[in-house]
Amino acid sequence: MRPMVPNPLNSGPPRFVGAVFGFVFFGIGLTVLGFLWLSPFGEFGSPPLFFRIFGSFIAIAFVAMGGGMATSMLFGKQSAFDRVAEMQASIRAAQTSKPIAPGSYVCPHCAAPLQDKANVSPSGDVKCAFCNSWFNVHGKQF
Repeated sequence: MRPMVPNPLNSGPPRFVGAVFGFVFFGIGLTVLGFLWLSPFGEFGSPPLFFRIFGSFIAIAFVAMGGGMATSMLFGKQSAFDRVAEMQASIRAAQTSKPIAPGSYVCPHCAAPLQDKANVSPSGDVKCAFCNSWFNVHGKQF
């Protein structure tokens, strides 16, 4: 079980700002959909059918993203900020709490163990097979 990390971004003001941004995007999407489909067909200045359909796809994305963001910030038990903080805490815990056996290494980016037959350069550079990031087993920074 992962340790629960208290996150100041889970408090009221950041969640409120996230909800406001969600409602703004939701409102923009609804406004565009209303403008595109509630204007009469065939009159001067009315959008052509292709633009109505194409604009609707973009507006639906705004409605979905904005509505999802607003509801998750207002009613969600765990925000995106919490998930990122938990991932970072679990990576830090994996890197610091586990004693590393002699001759075994873990990736500093994803905490995956280095494979037994990994190709290590003479300077100690190796590529993680899990996340494809490079690191140095001697602890040198690039």
